[in-house]
Amino acid sequence: MNIVTRCLLGAVLLIAGSCSTPEHTVTTETGKESSKRSSPRFLIPYVDQNKAGFLGDDLQPYINPKFSFDPQSPSWPYTFSENLAAVSINGKIGYINRVGEVSISPQFEEGHPFQEGLALVKKGGEYGYITPAGNFRVDPQFKNAKSFNRGLAAVQNSNGQWSYINKVGTKVIEGNYTEAHSFSDGVALVQTADHREWGYINTQGEWLISPQYSKAGSFSEGLAPVQLEYRQWGYINKEGDIVIPSQFLEAGMFSEGRAAVAMPESKQNLNEKNYGYINREGRFVVQPKFKQAFTFANGAARVVENGRYAYINNRGAMITDPIFSYGWDFENGRALVRLGNKYGYINKNGIFVVDPNQ
Repeated sequence: MNIVTRCLLGAVLLIAGSCSTPEHTVTTETGKESSKRSSPRFLIPYVDQNKAGFLGDDLQPYINPKFSFDPQSPSWPYTFSENLAAVSINGKIGYINRVGEVSISPQFEEGHPFQEGLALVKKGGEYGYITPAGNFRVDPQFKNAKSFNRGLAAVQNSNGQWSYINKVGTKVIEGNYTEAHSFSDGVALVQTADHREWGYINTQGEWLISPQYSKAGSFSEGLAPVQLEYRQWGYINKEGDIVIPSQFLEAGMFSEGRAAVAMPESKQNLNEKNYGYINREGRFVVQPKFKQAFTFANGAARVVENGRYAYINNRGAMITDPIFSYGWDFENGRALVRLGNKYGYINKNGIFVVDPNQ
């Protein structure tokens, strides 16, 4: 039974019911109305015949697959944010609403999710910010840029220097940084031209921790990974104190009380890395045994073994075997996975709830 057929069967069951929430007419591939369904709480992307659409929370098609997608694009998987989703239409990025209607005409080379009422887009080779009505709040003018966080966005001018603007495009932190990250935990990681060292600023542009690190990561859950002695990584707090001494070959951001770190495979083989997870005290809660490891999200994390993706729970137990060509984070109890060129969804037990479909 294919996914469209399942949609029709689900619609028959729903047609007799009533709901106080808004309804939506589902149109089948033949163009005939099949039923009216209540508006879902969330929408998730799915793929059928190499086109992307959206499933409702009943895992039935809600917006039929008609959008192109690039698996390598930063906008994939498509996601709704502030009731709009960036999708590819005829080779350009536009935005649709929650019933699949085009709200902002396709005209951009890039389109990012709305954050704090504005979306970062690229048009004519330059970045700017649009409102949900599709109007430019900040005209395209930047060589590079990042989404807003805490009312501030990092932008790069034509000379390659980074600074921060507010939501009307006024430059409010003019640090002329060589690199700048989005604010995270109320702090932004920036790199200065002097010795190309990294430090941290607050939302007023004041130095919270002066530039002193050759490599560093953003703060999360009050801690940030930094490269310290012997090119090994440890973690600091917002006062700049070392709270987890340098000992790791790589170190990631904390999420749900855990951080992915890398250790040498053995004393005889220092170049090969294995990844595991530590807690906030720096103790391993999942021993380093994976070739790649990603941040925890909704109680699970993606890991890689033998070139294939798998999922573990927060105790390190395998939720799935390493069988996926790629996988994305869990959200609403489900994770999008790819097997070859087929996409499906699994639940927290590792069972397919939407079979892989091309």
